[in-house]
Amino acid sequence: MNASLTPLLIILAALAIVAAAVFYGRYLKRKKILRAAKQGDPQAQYEAALLLYHGHSTAKNWPLAFSYLKSAADSGHIKATNALGALYCAGHGADKDTDKAFACYERTAQQGDFEGMINLAAMYRARKQDEQAFRWLQKAADGNSPLGQRLLAEFYQTGIGVAADEQLALKYYTLAAQQGEPGAVKFLKNRTPGLQRNTPL
Repeated sequence: MNASLTPLLIILAALAIVAAAVFYGRYLKRKKILRAAKQGDPQAQYEAALLLYHGHSTAKNWPLAFSYLKSAADSGHIKATNALGALYCAGHGADKDTDKAFACYERTAQQGDFEGMINLAAMYRARKQDEQAFRWLQKAADGNSPLGQRLLAEFYQTGIGVAADEQLALKYYTLAAQQGEPGAVKFLKNRTPGLQRNTPL
């Protein structure tokens, strides 16, 4: 064997061992999550639902993902409740039901969850109840949610659920951009220099 190939073969063998160890570690973690989910652990049910929904390290199974999310949501798991709302909206794993999705988002929003507030605002917007949508985005923005701030800025900019107000729009775009929210950063970069100078801090 060519001596110059020996170090390369050693490196390739080491990489293969590392890859096998990573794969086996993921397999054990997935197995542990699925076992805990079957035993009724809400966090494990949430994690198992994500694996099953996306088909990560396992076959896609939307009905089982839905079942796990429903169980975790019934136990009060906020992220599972929001995810359950998304499945109801899409009709994945169960019949499409926007009223049940609305109830999921309303439950998490009332517990102070920003994702729930933003999703609930979107549901109100779809129902053409813009003032209610504005109210929930205001709550998220006042709680320092960067996405809530950027969306609220858009409402102020275009006058959705509130009188249009460019100065307040710029204020909330700025607050969101200061936290690195990509849409707000992009918006402010595209503003004219004069408007950027007038942006309230």
